[in-house]
Amino acid sequence: MTIGREPAEAHTDADVAVRAARAGAAVARARYGTGLRRVEHGGVDFSTDADVAAERAIRGVLAELRPGDGIVGEELGASGGAARRWLVDPICGTLNFAAGLPLFAVNVALDVDGVTAAAAVVDPVAEETYWADGAGAWQRDASAVAGGGTDRPLAPTPASRLVTVNLESGYPGPVVTRLLVDEAFRSRFSPRCLSSTLALAWVATGRQAGYLTGGELRGSVHWTAAIALCRAAGAVVTNLAGGELHTGGHGLIAAADADTHAFLLETLERLR
Repeated sequence: MTIGREPAEAHTDADVAVRAARAGAAVARARYGTGLRRVEHGGVDFSTDADVAAERAIRGVLAELRPGDGIVGEELGASGGAARRWLVDPICGTLNFAAGLPLFAVNVALDVDGVTAAAAVVDPVAEETYWADGAGAWQRDASAVAGGGTDRPLAPTPASRLVTVNLESGYPGPVVTRLLVDEAFRSRFSPRCLSSTLALAWVATGRQAGYLTGGELRGSVHWTAAIALCRAAGAVVTNLAGGELHTGGHGLIAAADADTHAFLLETLERLR
């Protein structure tokens, strides 16, 4: 999936997603650990000038290679009205990024009439790229980008026994606080509480057994790319009730395998 100086139409959508996400990641990596100007959004939420610069870099790639497509960005809003829309979160995990914690990601996904056709998630610090084209999902490390390695298919596994619970999203009732102290849950999995959707991508890579979050996720710049990775890699992805994602009470359970998903769903139902 090498990108050279060929015409724009020579690049697949997955190529474009990877190139755009890596352009944003290069900015984030260069600005990580440096002085940042914050823009407060209320409460603990804020963005930084690095977020904006990373999104501009992503948009630059998309404007060059997919000039007719629409873009929805976390920082710079929506442009274009095409059925093909690129969903861009230039730094997902800004609080971590600004605090010097290496737990943040760059998310780029292509939505075509409600279907995610291509997606890329980049870990700027580890210099790892995860990407999906609808048929499969792969990981590319720094050596592969430099020409010294190959893409590896993502393979979810519950072996780590780590499950991330996103405490920043709303859940129905007190189910999450109960989950974190539930003896049956803690006897099987160790809970982690992270704010970046990088942790959802880790379900696809096999580093985590599961991920849970509440909230409305449809068409979100935060969630779409990592959800696409999990689905393409073969992870089990449903809403919090075990039904089709983006239906019912919404939210998400992403699990490495059917057994892990069944356990997480059973635990949630017991705690409701």
